[in-house]
Amino acid sequence: MAVRIFETDPDARPKPREMFADDVVGRFRSGKTEGNRPISLSTWRVTTGDPTVAEFIASTYGGQVAEWEARGEDSLEVITDTARVDIIVDGSDAITDKLVLWGLGGVKIHECDGIEFLDEERRGQPCGCPALFQERKAAAKAGRGPKPDIQVKFRLAANPDLGMFRFSSSSWDMLRVLHEYKDALDAVDGPARCTLILELVEFTPKSGPMAGRTVAYRRPVIKVHGPASTDA
Repeated sequence: MAVRIFETDPDARPKPREMFADDVVGRFRSGKTEGNRPISLSTWRVTTGDPTVAEFIASTYGGQVAEWEARGEDSLEVITDTARVDIIVDGSDAITDKLVLWGLGGVKIHECDGIEFLDEERRGQPCGCPALFQERKAAAKAGRGPKPDIQVKFRLAANPDLGMFRFSSSSWDMLRVLHEYKDALDAVDGPARCTLILELVEFTPKSGPMAGRTVAYRRPVIKVHGPASTDA
């Protein structure tokens, strides 16, 4: 016979976790927007619509839970104190990548794999993107060509049962080494223990307007360590 105490006090029953539009309970972000200006961060920012998830992120990785003007369901944010988070990635299929150009109002006007279109109407047709990597970057920067759309799904090593998280990136640096991450995950052949890092990059240009001055930025990096069970 099951316990029936909630029949006399139904308000004491634990409320079920809120369900969202997909299976992702939170998103890791490397920046935020102030006004209309994007700002890069030196530590991870996590957004979610679940107060339980937000509190766990803040208590585990630092930061405070705050509300922000979200377009979707993830109306809570935590700007953590860390640039490194141990995660579990369930194989190379958890990483997807393509090139996308968005138009006004969030309309997708170009989606390809760099060689052929991926949208239903033009699938398999040549996309017409430049052949050279630097020319692709230049076209994307000028708003005339698509940029990377990289999606990584993972669980937190600190609490795998909390749910699935997503990190999205348009980094050309990450796109160049994405095949290495997938190869490393395929070699593990199962859930892999990884670290998601906002890695600091510093260099001094020899020419251009920043010549002789130190330039610094953060780029997303994934380190694949091995099977998740080895560190359990």
